[in-house]
Amino acid sequence: MVVNRGWQKKETGYRVVVLDPDSNRAEWRGVESYHSWSDIEQQIRDYVEELEARLKTFNNSFLSEEQWRQKLWSEGKALSLICEEATTYGDFIKDEELLSKFGKLALTKSRKQEMPLTVVAHNNTQTCLFGIKGLHNLVSKMLMVECLAEVDPITLQPSSTGKAKVKLDSSNEWLDVNLPTMTAKISDFSDIVPAKSNPNPPLDKATLERIYELEINLGNNAEISPTPSLTPIAQSLLQYLQRTGRTSAVIQEIQPNFKVKGQRFSSEELKRLFNELVEASLAIWLDANTIEIAP
Repeated sequence: MVVNRGWQKKETGYRVVVLDPDSNRAEWRGVESYHSWSDIEQQIRDYVEELEARLKTFNNSFLSEEQWRQKLWSEGKALSLICEEATTYGDFIKDEELLSKFGKLALTKSRKQEMPLTVVAHNNTQTCLFGIKGLHNLVSKMLMVECLAEVDPITLQPSSTGKAKVKLDSSNEWLDVNLPTMTAKISDFSDIVPAKSNPNPPLDKATLERIYELEINLGNNAEISPTPSLTPIAQSLLQYLQRTGRTSAVIQEIQPNFKVKGQRFSSEELKRLFNELVEASLAIWLDANTIEIAP
């Protein structure tokens, strides 16, 4: 089941990362995998830091959830993490606070940040699931799949039956389902061709403008050659106008959207910034509130 999950995620276009302490890279060819406890702990730490950073950036932005997820896809940041043998993580990773934070964030905040988590464990108790506390209802009602295998009477090895039970999200009822029957173990994912484009539609001009606004808020200005005659704020305004593809700008339209490191500007302040661009021969006045940007 987890192999199919990894296959589907890579095919969709996710960067698939597998944490599997009971295996090695030969069993996960074609995807990124980690197997020593030190590497697994570091990947968990990196995941938590990345998820927290995305949450902070999204919360400080003016992007809708759909626009934010489109941005993540367009930047190749969609990540699918698969935790194999998660039952033993708490026994070998001694940073209990890290594991608990990882469990809580991954199970509650990952979907909207395009960092979905798949957990493979022998039980669904809180102790087995990263030692998280206070999330009993979430754990008991999360989406679960129980694969029903049969044991070979001679080799005593389990094999796929194509049957499973599924408990849907927020439900307590187990449903019988049929899965693809695996006749051989899949360990090579290198032939999977990821989707050429993400499942979301392309970004329009308005969305790109909001994304650039997000970058301005964080101080990550585009690498455009500065104009010596402009003040730093006027330079940021010029970059904003160039990046959003504007040929003209109206003070009343720019005022709600443009800010630098959280600072907004009054109409009079924007008029002075507009005038800086005009005096630097980078724009001309069309009327008292509108400038035309020079090519």
